[in-house]
Amino acid sequence: MNPVPTRAFHLNLLLLVSLNFLPHLSTYPLATIVAGGGCLLWRLLYEYGKIPLPNFWVKTLLVATSSILVFNSYGQLFGLESGTALLLCAVALKMVDRVAYRDAMVLLFLTYILLLARFFESQSLFMTIFAGFDIIIATALLIQLHQADHQGFDLRTLLKIGAKLLLQVAPVMVLLFFVFPRFSTTFLGLAGPKQSLVNFNDLLDPGSVESVAKTDFVAFRVRFPKGELPPPHERYWRGPVLDESQGMLWTRGKVYKVRGIKRSLKEDAEWEQEILLEPYFNKWLFALDRPVALSQSSEALQRSTRTTSAGSIYLRKGLNRRMIYQAYSSLRSTEGLDTDSREAHLKTEKPQDPRLLDLLASVNQTGLTNVQKADRLLAFYQKEFRYTLEPGTMQSKSVSEFLFDKKVGFCEHFAASFASVMRMAGVPARVVIGFQGGEKNKYSDYYIVGTKDAHAWTEIWSDRKQGWLRYDPTSVVAPLRLQIGGQLFHQLTPEQLQQMRNDQNYLSQWNAGWVKKAALGLDAIATKWNLFLLSFDRDKQESFFKGLGFDKVQSFWL
Repeated sequence: MNPVPTRAFHLNLLLLVSLNFLPHLSTYPLATIVAGGGCLLWRLLYEYGKIPLPNFWVKTLLVATSSILVFNSYGQLFGLESGTALLLCAVALKMVDRVAYRDAMVLLFLTYILLLARFFESQSLFMTIFAGFDIIIATALLIQLHQADHQGFDLRTLLKIGAKLLLQVAPVMVLLFFVFPRFSTTFLGLAGPKQSLVNFNDLLDPGSVESVAKTDFVAFRVRFPKGELPPPHERYWRGPVLDESQGMLWTRGKVYKVRGIKRSLKEDAEWEQEILLEPYFNKWLFALDRPVALSQSSEALQRSTRTTSAGSIYLRKGLNRRMIYQAYSSLRSTEGLDTDSREAHLKTEKPQDPRLLDLLASVNQTGLTNVQKADRLLAFYQKEFRYTLEPGTMQSKSVSEFLFDKKVGFCEHFAASFASVMRMAGVPARVVIGFQGGEKNKYSDYYIVGTKDAHAWTEIWSDRKQGWLRYDPTSVVAPLRLQIGGQLFHQLTPEQLQQMRNDQNYLSQWNAGWVKKAALGLDAIATKWNLFLLSFDRDKQESFFKGLGFDKVQSFWL
């Protein structure tokens, strides 16, 4: 005869289900809070005799409502995201169902599936530790359910038994990690959530880069194996290059040639980087300006990697998961500018505002080189402009409105207006989106580049040097932003920024807080874990078996 679950058991089960909902809270807030929270509260009130369980028609209505909410949110009911949301709703609704032995067993096994669903999206150190604890609790409740003579909650005894069982199976889990086949694509073709936490676009519209900088996530971590790196104000991380201008709006055109990126150019590079990229940027891969080569451990990803003649690197198909690659960058630009490209890099709106025409007259004087024109325009930005992460909206989004009326903006405003005026002055120009800065982790050997480091700058063509030169108007409007990076700059108040300008020791005092030290320490541990997981790919697995003497293991077994 099957044991009958007691109220003590159901309260423990309620706690376990709540615990399994927590990792999904940030990704599926609607299903977790509305369905999960509501049903868990209902069950809690039922256990204390406050309300009855819902009848058949109410449960049918709840199932239909949950399905409609999931479908409206994701456009389908099948797939990783919609399926996980539907699973969360199903587990929640099961909590307000019957209370028999079979229902308790179903719920316990559903908690394992919930944990597995989260692992499809994240294999972080935190999730691994959480999973170990969660498995112990779930296993302990399975044991408690089958103790026919006693279903009380002896936490110490149950956890001891659950931990013992987990330790017994741990060697098998470790063995599976080393022998389970490595795939060139995401496991079982499943990627992470398509809805990124960071709205990174390959266009520049006033507010697009600002929206990225207002978030506070790690964009990527980078290590310099040779120990050499450029000074802080020169740490530009290149992303999309924009060549089509509509005043303050810049987009990607088709002027740049696309080719597969090679590994053989790395001997020409001054900077070597190992980059651990977070899954927020769809297809874009970032590297120190200017990248000349990129190497991936996966041959499939290497074949999928493309670079443009402007130095942007991307994947043909977006990959919504964490990845690691080696990038090689050079101080020199070998990109040329033919007649067609020159014309494309001069197209922009025609100036009509008298104030803008006066500015162009002072910049575009006879006999000046492109560099001299750019220097004159850069000097203009030193007057009356203010850098802020809260610039407000623009009415017409015209260059004249920003330069002569608003005069308050973020890096994207300065870069877009600078490049547009350069084109009006007959100088080929373009805009680059990426990151600038990076914070050293004192407990490890890598730098953290965050979304607050999101940045936009300008490049102009120099006829004398026959190459593209970087011009960043932010360097004269807010030079401290480039010196200390966006992560720290956007945390400081105007008073603290002024103190930092006056006192060079203020920066070291700011970074000395124990909260910051603890965060960096935890990040160092988590990063080592992620590197370990990502580094053990198919090639490493084959080398592992060869080291054990299995030289003739066929590749299809791996």
